[in-house]
Amino acid sequence: MSKWNLSDDKCFELIHLILIDILNNSTGNVASLNRVVHQLNSRIKKKQLSDESHNNLFTRYLKLEHKGILDFIESYNFYGVTKKNNIILVQLYGNLIDDSSKRLTKDKEWTLIN
Repeated sequence: MSKWNLSDDKCFELIHLILIDILNNSTGNVASLNRVVHQLNSRIKKKQLSDESHNNLFTRYLKLEHKGILDFIESYNFYGVTKKNNIILVQLYGNLIDDSSKRLTKDKEWTLIN
């Protein structure tokens, strides 16, 4: 495993914030995976990520730490992935994100407490 200059929690937060922003600014909250990857990589200029003094992209981090961007996206219920005419589309289901807290969690299983 690589040693990153940002904690896993910080990378997780930044990636989700960027993905949500990209999809919120797309028609119907849907964008091609290629566009999502391009946008995510282009935003690294503002958010420098490095491992052992090498600058990297968030997609490299996702590949090394989460088996890739597609596996990462598919791990969360507020993103949807579909394939249409050989194009992979990513959709944001904003209604599944808790608006009151805008808090994301790494936990993939949810416990509801009344």
